[in-house]
Amino acid sequence: MLELLDVAQFHQLEMSVSEPLHLETFLKSDEFEIIIVDSGSTDRTLEIANKFRTRIISIEPEKFSYPYALNIGAAHAQASKYLVLLTAHSITLTETWLDEGVATCGSATNVMGVYGPLKPLPSATIWDQLFHYPRYYADLRLLIQKRVVIRKPGMGVLGFTNAIIRKDLWDQYHFNEQFGLGGEDGDWAAHWFRYGFIAIKALGFGVRHSHNLNYRGWKQQIVYWRSLGKPQTFKPLPYRSK
Repeated sequence: MLELLDVAQFHQLEMSVSEPLHLETFLKSDEFEIIIVDSGSTDRTLEIANKFRTRIISIEPEKFSYPYALNIGAAHAQASKYLVLLTAHSITLTETWLDEGVATCGSATNVMGVYGPLKPLPSATIWDQLFHYPRYYADLRLLIQKRVVIRKPGMGVLGFTNAIIRKDLWDQYHFNEQFGLGGEDGDWAAHWFRYGFIAIKALGFGVRHSHNLNYRGWKQQIVYWRSLGKPQTFKPLPYRSK
């Protein structure tokens, strides 16, 4: 029986679509699947994805939202234990990334999921670097302990940029599609924190991820993040180039 599913969301990302797909080299077992949810790409995204062992699920662009795409991918899963959630244009930091995530997620019965720190992509702007690198290296507790237990919700906790969550918990509580613009990860984590579950932040589960933002873009990004505590309808974020 399949135990693991990777759900990646893509649209017009032919330059980065191959990065998450090399996840299949990280597992020693074939008992997993990769599902790509594509919302109408017209570049070479699907051509590249079809070269790999993947399932592609297409959705209409006008129906896209972050939680909707994730729910569609999860609903098609054959996996029984874990959902691996990876946002497009994210690059894993190590070749043991997936093994580390799975081992951490299965380390205790009350773990709802695992997530990791972020570094900027190699193509990142100086403003991306100024934001991400200080946050990465300032987390001394994580750098020393390698794994940190999180017991309450907060900004970025169990962020679905890169996360593994328990499939049985998703079966009981799907991602809230009222949070179409984002924040479905925080809502989902907050739900399970109320029932005594924990999240784990693992150093070895980090990825590179950024949006090529300039100074003005970062000001808008911070305003956007602060708005995610309440449900919002999806709309494109024009200040993002990715």
